[in-house]
Amino acid sequence: MRRVSAVRDRAWPVAVASAVALEALAYSLGQPAARSAVRYGGAAALLGIARAAGASWTELGLGRRELGRGLRTGAVAGGCAAAVVFAGVAWPATRGFFADERAAGGGLAVELARITLAAVPPEELTYRSALLGLRLRNGPQAGAVAWSSALFGLSHIQPTLATMSQTAVGQQLAHCPLRQAAFVAGNVAATGAAGVVFAWLRLRSGSVLAPILAHAALNDSALIASRLARRLGRDRG
Repeated sequence: MRRVSAVRDRAWPVAVASAVALEALAYSLGQPAARSAVRYGGAAALLGIARAAGASWTELGLGRRELGRGLRTGAVAGGCAAAVVFAGVAWPATRGFFADERAAGGGLAVELARITLAAVPPEELTYRSALLGLRLRNGPQAGAVAWSSALFGLSHIQPTLATMSQTAVGQQLAHCPLRQAAFVAGNVAATGAAGVVFAWLRLRSGSVLAPILAHAALNDSALIASRLARRLGRDRG
């Protein structure tokens, strides 16, 4: 019993340190395929840590019985998210917020496949399955959601710093460290808030499939909206 308890106590800090290190490694890799491989491998390693600490597949949101509910919940949430995004790009007053140079490169089908299959699943398996499941075993649900969501938000600092010049407000951020810091902090906060919603979907449905579907739908629709915003802007000009 003491050995099991020791493993359980050490699992959370080990998992957090591993998640941070693996995310830094993945982002340092230039090739998307290598980056995805590291993230999938990292997610698998974190799930292994959670299992070694005694978490069941059901506690990690990977139980078979919950798949159907996860599918339904994720489909509804994803549809709602996409509807909000497309409403935003259709309204001229908010269309400019979707203009993003990062959406200009690559074929649309390739980018959608990358988001849906390579980017979103390992993130959800890391933050809403392994880390959330581990924390749920060591404290209250609110704390588990807060910790996993905060880590999810902080994991986006490096990508935000690297690509903020390509966003719709990139010119306003140039040569202004204070604005850049505020932009990064705002993006971390928004991503963390999204993490809370994804965690709620995971807990409500019992399956990590729900946040995977909702997350993919949100990111896919944002990519499509960015391209629509650019095209509508050119047509208007």
